[in-house]
Amino acid sequence: DDIVMLDLGDGRPVPLVHAGGKPAPSWASEAWRRDTVEGLRRLFEHVAAAPYADRVIGYHLASGTTEEWMMWGGNENQWVDYSPANLSGFRRWLQAQYGTDQKLQAAWSDPAVTFVTAAIPTKAQRQATHLGSLRDPAREQSVIDFYRYNSDLVADTIGFFAKAVKDLTQREKIVGVFYGYLLQLCGEQRQQNAGHLGLAQVLASPDVDFLTSPTSYAFRQLGGEGTSHFMSLLGSVQLHGKLWFDENDIRNSLSGGKVGEWGRPADVAGDCLQQDKELANCLVHGAAQWWFDVGGNRYNDPVLMKRIGELAAKADAGLSRDRSPVDEIAFVVDERSLCYQRVGDPLGNWLLLGQLPALHRIGAPVGHYLASDLAQIGQRKLYLFPTSFAPSAEDRRAVEAIKRDGHVLVFLGAPGLYRDGRLDEQGMFDLTGIRLKLSREPATLRVVLRPEALSRLAAGEAGPATPTYGHDHRTFPIVYADDPEASVLGTLTDGRPGLVMREHGTWTAVYSSAPLLPASLLRRLAQRAGVHLYVDTEDVVWASRDLLAVSVHQAGPRTIRLPRTADVSDLYESSVIARGVDSFKADFPDRGTRVFVLQR
Repeated sequence: DDIVMLDLGDGRPVPLVHAGGKPAPSWASEAWRRDTVEGLRRLFEHVAAAPYADRVIGYHLASGTTEEWMMWGGNENQWVDYSPANLSGFRRWLQAQYGTDQKLQAAWSDPAVTFVTAAIPTKAQRQATHLGSLRDPAREQSVIDFYRYNSDLVADTIGFFAKAVKDLTQREKIVGVFYGYLLQLCGEQRQQNAGHLGLAQVLASPDVDFLTSPTSYAFRQLGGEGTSHFMSLLGSVQLHGKLWFDENDIRNSLSGGKVGEWGRPADVAGDCLQQDKELANCLVHGAAQWWFDVGGNRYNDPVLMKRIGELAAKADAGLSRDRSPVDEIAFVVDERSLCYQRVGDPLGNWLLLGQLPALHRIGAPVGHYLASDLAQIGQRKLYLFPTSFAPSAEDRRAVEAIKRDGHVLVFLGAPGLYRDGRLDEQGMFDLTGIRLKLSREPATLRVVLRPEALSRLAAGEAGPATPTYGHDHRTFPIVYADDPEASVLGTLTDGRPGLVMREHGTWTAVYSSAPLLPASLLRRLAQRAGVHLYVDTEDVVWASRDLLAVSVHQAGPRTIRLPRTADVSDLYESSVIARGVDSFKADFPDRGTRVFVLQR
């Protein structure tokens, strides 16, 4: 009853056979939890008696597919968990959510279902949707509920064992986990199946001290040709007092494989460019880092090791600097709304992961936050809401609170479409301040910008640098603007308003039907919101109170403008650049990264 069961597609669960030909324990199993705590107790006693005991500062807990707290079978596209233990857990969760059978029956549109009879949706039910890329709660609330429960279960299991570690070590050891891959598991079945949509719950745990992931596998091109980001939402991680630990597993020229694979350069000079960039991201943001030697001897080169040694020394020198965030742009992710999206739908990628390269090339730093943390970041100026399909009542109140002070709010997809467990088109207007329509007719997710679009947003050249954006993928539903008080800046390919702006006096609302907004458009939105732009070029910018990093695609000089007067030095080169300035010029090598110290 306590091992993971999977549905191969016929609705008849069979045991999951995992690594080594063994079954996997259901995370809902009370017996497994009890036995594992006893195993941890014995491990800790062994470590405490060892000669290295005084060198162990904490424990990194791991379980599941690839040990990264992804639900068993997630990497193998296996649909779980139909064990009796998990079924009982799901039913208890439903009772806590709904309270009475009558409320459950109303939500599931099923007069016969009860807390005793409710079943975990089959693989076929989880794969199907009745609203294209989204779900219709009138017919699919059971699936939506299961995916919410799935992530709650993973988060609860993490919290359970983190508390066990704290209790068993008299709260003297730190505890961390791989978790919260909201900016990596996008547009694939793991986005919902892996159970990584419970980040807020994990961050709320007083027993979890750090979170970690490999540095994102996306956009690992050489130096500033690519970018670097963490798989989770760093802004929210730090808001809750947690440390982010970056696993630097960028393949280098010694790793073998093809050039470009997992970020692999052709030579050691390229390796150094990659390491300069990765450490810059970590150092500026106050994140920790370890170098991960996948495959052995990956760092066995004197030039590369010399550079890593130099970078480690520079990182030590930067520890005294104030790395408090200074981002004025917030990328706000509603993790629970992703439970309303079709499993594996590519829109999940384009709204999140696919948006990041352009987002990081606005010319200003961008913070990544949970929608549930919006009330704590109300001092930002530009807010982007890529996945707020089903905001809670509390989330809606938080959005209302930032409609002020010249803020610009940008909504994508189907914002506010769900309210109180039902489709509600009026909910889109109430959230966004723009009248939007839902169409069930398939269309492409591409917007054609009008020639005056960018200049309408902020002063600058008249024509858009990128005349169209989005994707030619045909899908439904399509949401478009139908608001006579909104200015049309771009249209869908069939002529319906696909990019609009509506001014509300003290704030501005912007809506886009299509994802993948280009950097040129994002930059104008930032200018309209009054965001400080450090550079005019589409280069990657990371900044905190005392540190600034710029990673460029092409060699040449850059003029860098500061939000305050400061003495400027180069951290990597240990050289003084200027004193008492609010702007300065710096030369960059091809695809190079520089880190500047801003001394007040």
